[in-house]
Amino acid sequence: MRMMRGLLAVGMLVLAAAAARAQEVFVVDATYSLRPDGVCQELTGGAFGDLAKKNAHWDAATKTIRLTAAKNEEASVQIIIPQAGTGFSGKMSDLKGPGAISANSATFSALIWVVDVNKKLSPDLVIPLDGSVKDIRTFDVPVAFEGLPKAANTVGAMLFEVWVPKTAAAGLYNGTVSVLKGGAEVAKLPLELTVLEMALPDAPTFAFDLLDYAMPAGGLGYKDALNGNGLGVPATKMSDAAKAANYQIYKLAADNRCFINILPYGGSRGNPKFAAPIIGKGTQAKVMSWTEFDDLFAPILDGKCNKFGQPPAHFTLAFNANYPHVCDGEVPGQFDWRPFATTMPEGPGKNPALKEFEDTNKTIAQEYIRHFAEKGWKKTRFEVYHNQKANPQRNKLPWKLDEPVAKPDYQALGYFFNTAHWAFDGAATKGVQVVTRIDIGHFHCNKLLTPDGKPTACWKAKAYDTGDAPKYLKGSTDHWVIGVNHAESAQPLLKDYEAPGKKVMVYGTAGEGELQGHFGGFASACVKLAKMGAVGMIVYKVDLAAGNPNGPARDYVLYNGKSSLGYEGALASRRLKLWRDSVNTYDYIVAARKKNPAAVEALLDKMVRVGLSSDKDYRTKSKSRGYWASNNVEDYTTFKLKLAEIATGVKLGAGELGGFSEKFTANAMTDMIVGYD
Repeated sequence: MRMMRGLLAVGMLVLAAAAARAQEVFVVDATYSLRPDGVCQELTGGAFGDLAKKNAHWDAATKTIRLTAAKNEEASVQIIIPQAGTGFSGKMSDLKGPGAISANSATFSALIWVVDVNKKLSPDLVIPLDGSVKDIRTFDVPVAFEGLPKAANTVGAMLFEVWVPKTAAAGLYNGTVSVLKGGAEVAKLPLELTVLEMALPDAPTFAFDLLDYAMPAGGLGYKDALNGNGLGVPATKMSDAAKAANYQIYKLAADNRCFINILPYGGSRGNPKFAAPIIGKGTQAKVMSWTEFDDLFAPILDGKCNKFGQPPAHFTLAFNANYPHVCDGEVPGQFDWRPFATTMPEGPGKNPALKEFEDTNKTIAQEYIRHFAEKGWKKTRFEVYHNQKANPQRNKLPWKLDEPVAKPDYQALGYFFNTAHWAFDGAATKGVQVVTRIDIGHFHCNKLLTPDGKPTACWKAKAYDTGDAPKYLKGSTDHWVIGVNHAESAQPLLKDYEAPGKKVMVYGTAGEGELQGHFGGFASACVKLAKMGAVGMIVYKVDLAAGNPNGPARDYVLYNGKSSLGYEGALASRRLKLWRDSVNTYDYIVAARKKNPAAVEALLDKMVRVGLSSDKDYRTKSKSRGYWASNNVEDYTTFKLKLAEIATGVKLGAGELGGFSEKFTANAMTDMIVGYD
């Protein structure tokens, strides 16, 4: 009987130990996404399995977290907490090595579920646990934030990030990461951080542009605009509360290596909303005041709104068909462009009927140059971009200047861009960068390729080739922002648009429709674009009004803190964090290419495949090519380590790339590239 009791006791202890192990925390790549029931979206079958024991960042045998980072880089992993409880949080010790990295360099955040566009719960909201948002410092499993969806989750996830200072000495640093529950330590994990003998630039090489159609705090209810309609109307200052909310959003984006770029005029009407007010026309035109513009934008353009001290890479100016010439949002007061529908000259000085428009642009452009030079705003590229499409209720334009598709559109844009270059002449000699930008979806419609390199055409081809668009646009356009389907299918032609001062970029949606899938599409975005030859991306769009964690909506990057937690600011999405990691990876690619470009291209060939387009219509109707980044999450770290080995000449034990794998789900795409060939 005693033996039976003893065996029973031993058995209970074994079961208890097994249960305890099953509930022990473990660490995985930040890309992995958990549904409320603990299913991992990136893994076939949904279970971590052996990855919970050992992966690129974790060794369960020693309970050690392993990170590698360049100087000036934020390294991150995800701590999985497979147990219920209240008051979870984390802390890092000071790290010791060739120098010291302060515990204050670490940030811990709760990863929270939102209601996505499919009305399902998706893991996309990031709430820092440092008290900066409504004094939140802990989270529960299941989550129980008032104002956020109740996910009834069985597993918790915490994002751990550590920013390596630029001044940190290269080498191995050691410390600990503690997981706390109600203030008590439930896990103490050794941390090994290898700091590379390389530093990421303060201004990322890749331009990751988050588009909004007004100042982003408008989504929080701050509708302040500097300008009204028409000439001679003074500007007004933005309220201090609105400025503070906007600066928080600009900082959130820039701290994560992206940047906010707004359209500063009425999208169809062209009337200024965030510009210097104008009085007069032609050579008599002048800026009425810079006070209001500077009051709002100086902290942004001075680089004071983020921890890197950098201004945004791009900043769109209000110059368009109706500013600075007439500045009127009401159709009767606008300049009538319709008589010039098919007769636009190549540039200024060709048609006397356009002289007043041209002189106004030149006079005011020169004022902008002088002012920007005096302010020292020389790191940002100021863009002249035309967003208008013909709309009789809103403008007197006969063209599609945004997304042009016909020869008259290309001719008109060529005129506007050549006029802009003429108007801003002399900017470069004062150190001010002014460029023209086009957003275009139908690019070389008749020269697309299939995956095997055979010619095909866009299934709804427009006149880019037949209308001889390059004749009007190639010389006058500096920033090419191309729809991703055509950029992929016409990829061999992108090199023809590269030149000093030029940028080839792509645009796409915010990816909010892919939150039920593989988040690698965000983490690997810049890897795919590096293989394609693009150097930037515009994401449509910030839109805090749509970013409500409690309701389905489309086209948003960040979350509205006010509509959920009563917080006067934006909350980060996991997409933003993964885009940050991708932008950083791009800088690794740039550094490695300087040492051994052939080796980098060989790595990219393993990380990116050419297959059929991810867009159903292009896949079935044009059979055109698409670019697919690896679905193997573990390769993302291996890839960076291999790049670091090339860039630094130091062996880091990177291992080999595993490549596309059936062990992982589709990489944020409708169809899976695995097995394509």
